[in-house]
Amino acid sequence: MSNFFETDDEIILQLADLLPDDAGEVVLFARDEPLKIEANTPLIETGIVEDSHITASGTEVNGLTYSQFANGMTLYHDNDHILIIAPDI
Repeated sequence: MSNFFETDDEIILQLADLLPDDAGEVVLFARDEPLKIEANTPLIETGIVEDSHITASGTEVNGLTYSQFANGMTLYHDNDHILIIAPDI
């Protein structure tokens, strides 16, 4: 049996499987390993959070990367190795 952490397999998450807080926000703190997020809704904006913002779940996201989707969900993350695959608007 192979050890998951010793393989070269990609980690792939579906955006629809992530559970947002009451404000539609999700925060991911990942290791420096590549992570792919596949979305079935368009990505409408991405950037770096420059002002203080605390999510409904209580996480300060200032300085994190954000990705806002057409379905109203906003994903915050600290990993430069996250690739988001989403359809065009």
